[in-house]
Amino acid sequence: MFKACARLPRVLLALLLLLSAAAAARAQGSQQTSDNPCKGQPPVRERQGTSGGDNSQQPQAASAQPLTGGQKVKCAFRGAFLSPTPYLSSIISGGIRQMGEDRLPHKDGGDEVADWGSQSARIFATRATMRVFTNGFYAAAFRQDPRYERARSKGVGRRALHAMSRVFVTRDDDGNLEPNYSRFAGAMTAAALANVWEHSTPGHDRVGTDATLRRFGRSFATGALTNIVFREFLPDIIGIFRR
Repeated sequence: MFKACARLPRVLLALLLLLSAAAAARAQGSQQTSDNPCKGQPPVRERQGTSGGDNSQQPQAASAQPLTGGQKVKCAFRGAFLSPTPYLSSIISGGIRQMGEDRLPHKDGGDEVADWGSQSARIFATRATMRVFTNGFYAAAFRQDPRYERARSKGVGRRALHAMSRVFVTRDDDGNLEPNYSRFAGAMTAAALANVWEHSTPGHDRVGTDATLRRFGRSFATGALTNIVFREFLPDIIGIFRR
């Protein structure tokens, strides 16, 4: 009991320090958002009809500048480690996962909180790995733009479908639409590497081939939800309150 209570302040302090460091880094980086290429839109190569009534389609120049390979890696590391959002979401997800675990009779409240911190750390490691590989290394290797492309249509349904589709397709550096190779490779890499730090518990197998494939599949479901809520519609909601 006393050993668990002694561990409890250290776990809470570690979580607090993580949040403080992330918030400080976020505040420092927010001063340069106007010149931050990570926040822009990807290049889009559109097709328009030619003059003279010809209905044939011809590719037009991309509408924005693509990121360099170095910029992609830098933006990926910045998003994974220098923003409070990954830390907060991992802590919340760790708490939800911990509530789904069986309460063991030999563990008290201090042990439960320590396990919550451990769950949060493992979730954070998996998500950070996926972001660095998907938006950084693989985006540079496959010459794909990791930035989210917001829908140009106004309908809610069309925008939601657009947001969901962006986990499967994306723009390359020339603005062409193609399969999202970076995400497929990044999701599988993160799902496989998670076997290094994950731990199976009674009734919850988190290590092995089945667990890896489940993590791979869930990453697309959570990615689609993130696109819909936070990338597609949240900027509009924030804009309403800023008026």
